[in-house]
Amino acid sequence: QTQQMSWLPCFTVLGLCCLLHVVYGQNIKVEYYSRATLQCDNDKLNLSSSNQADVVSKTWILPNGNQVDNTSKSDMVERNVPRWTLSENFANFNLTLNRVDDDDFGMYTCIVVFKNDKIKVVRRGLNVDGADFSKLLETYRKNAITGGIAAACLFAVFAASCVIWHCRYSSRREKDQNKEGLETGDPAMKTFDNAAVEMEETNHL
Repeated sequence: QTQQMSWLPCFTVLGLCCLLHVVYGQNIKVEYYSRATLQCDNDKLNLSSSNQADVVSKTWILPNGNQVDNTSKSDMVERNVPRWTLSENFANFNLTLNRVDDDDFGMYTCIVVFKNDKIKVVRRGLNVDGADFSKLLETYRKNAITGGIAAACLFAVFAASCVIWHCRYSSRREKDQNKEGLETGDPAMKTFDNAAVEMEETNHL
């Protein structure tokens, strides 16, 4: 009798494995405060098209452990906005998160129990690795490109202004130096002229 009892857990586990069919769905990634719908179905299970008369119950288990069925009522994330809603069509039994926030991140499990004691489970992840920031990153990237182009244009205008100012200042300074040279004359030339005048006066004497 003891030996038979030792085999009982093994048969129990084996029976559960035969009755339980678990399918892991894909991880859904959405932005903060957006809406996300989780389907209680999978291509391998095809639950929505199965005979609903054979279904005993359908239940969603949330990441915080709360159970949600067609009799549950959601809390409000803001005025007149429930945290979650269930599809009116019981065959689909989709769960919609109306305003996704950190508290909604995690794994969601949909459990479907049939009359023949078979249990089918669909698991779906919502922002398991964090929210979707692709649009925000794209916006930042475009702004960075626009800012870079604007900075490059501003630098080009500034550089051109510096070159033009330098050319004008150099030309004006050169003209001023030439003009100053003509007005003052070369001291060596003045000495030579004075000596020539003195020699001419001596010859006249």
